[in-house]
Amino acid sequence: MGLNKKTYTKDDKNTFCEDIRSGRKACKDGYLFAMTTEEIIFCKSDSANYDEEKLFRLGLDIRIFNLEGERKWFRSGIGRDYRYRERMDDENVTADKLHYWDEYHFLDIDDAKTEKKNIFVQKGMVYATGGGTYPLPVEKYKDAKIKIRNYLGEDPDTGELYVEDWRLVALKEGE
Repeated sequence: MGLNKKTYTKDDKNTFCEDIRSGRKACKDGYLFAMTTEEIIFCKSDSANYDEEKLFRLGLDIRIFNLEGERKWFRSGIGRDYRYRERMDDENVTADKLHYWDEYHFLDIDDAKTEKKNIFVQKGMVYATGGGTYPLPVEKYKDAKIKIRNYLGEDPDTGELYVEDWRLVALKEGE
């Protein structure tokens, strides 16, 4: 299974930005999802709608993903080092369904409010049921879902399976 890990210190801004750009190129036909201290960014991975340096300063969880894999940068708070995890699916994973399982989750969208305010058509944004808005890079938002892949590990003592990691895989457009 393709799994790489790494850490970025406060002085690794240039390497971080280069790696974000590299991840964008590697995940063609994919997406970038980022939670920062100021906003949620959700766009196509080849979009120019985000600034790598701003992600380095304000990001908490950044994921660039497509059907083949995910690159994830994360930290517990501003001023902390970023950790990085890259998970790529190879034949060892996809050949045996015991290594993973996929599930779809509905996205948190208040259809009525989004429709009433016409915000999706105007700005590509949707309202969440609890309030607030976030961008959604799809053509049709009603009943949109996100595909999540869960990777399974096996406890060596009991043989019990558990979810050892998960990643974002794809968006499924709604109506």
